[in-house]
Amino acid sequence: MPSRAACVAILLFWAYAAVELLRRDVLPDFWVTPPPDLRSIAAAEEDARPTQWELSVAEDSGLRGLRPVGRAVTESRRTPDGGTELIGHVWFDSGSLLKGTRFDSQTNERLDVSNRLEIDRSGNLRRFRAVVRSASSAGDLMTFDGKVEGRTFVLRSKSVIPLAQLNQTISFPYEPRGVVQNAVGPIDRLPGLQVGQHWVTRVVDPLTGSARDVKFEVTGKHAIQWDNNVVTTLEVVQRMPPFSARTWVRRDGLVLRQEVPFPFVKLILERLPDRGDRGKVGAITP
Repeated sequence: MPSRAACVAILLFWAYAAVELLRRDVLPDFWVTPPPDLRSIAAAEEDARPTQWELSVAEDSGLRGLRPVGRAVTESRRTPDGGTELIGHVWFDSGSLLKGTRFDSQTNERLDVSNRLEIDRSGNLRRFRAVVRSASSAGDLMTFDGKVEGRTFVLRSKSVIPLAQLNQTISFPYEPRGVVQNAVGPIDRLPGLQVGQHWVTRVVDPLTGSARDVKFEVTGKHAIQWDNNVVTTLEVVQRMPPFSARTWVRRDGLVLRQEVPFPFVKLILERLPDRGDRGKVGAITP
């Protein structure tokens, strides 16, 4: 029979564990929290190590067959004025990407898509920049340069291809701490998610020259296989007719896997587990 002090200690430990379990896994589903914004995303990524991703084409609807076609790296940096830079770099082989589609060819051109978000210390976007480059071209194939001017976000696109859609200036209202996202670039973290949240994000697609509002919704919990373990995630659905895509986020806000809306193929970005032995990979500065 344990002593009275031991019994009290066991009871206190059990009560503490029960409260922590309730706080972590039960209570978040019963209170309403605001969806992630640029300030919370920047704060969650502060001082994070660079993250590497594998870019694959899903060869079946169940995501059981994945064919690697490229890689990506994301990182965050603090600026001297207290702001944050979120930097991403994606590269893939166009021939491998379009293999098996009606655009299949023997040409295997490497494309690079770099993007940078400059965020001020209050969590508002200062600048968005994205660049598309080709291994066979000396200059930029396409650039996007956006700035917040008052309460308006102005985005200018420029391309070597003489199409009006790829060479234009568009503007739209900018909400405080609103997110402007690169459709091809992975999101590293989405903190504070809970089932039922929904929000709208402006998404820029550097491969098509489009920029449109995308509806995000946390639809439920979903278990996925990641890093040789079964992980419970929150599934976020993005709707941009005629496409939809999903993102799987661990309860601590870490994005593990995300689909990229792309015609003809289903692209998957999968976070590679951080083994601490890959070294720091710098993104190309757009």
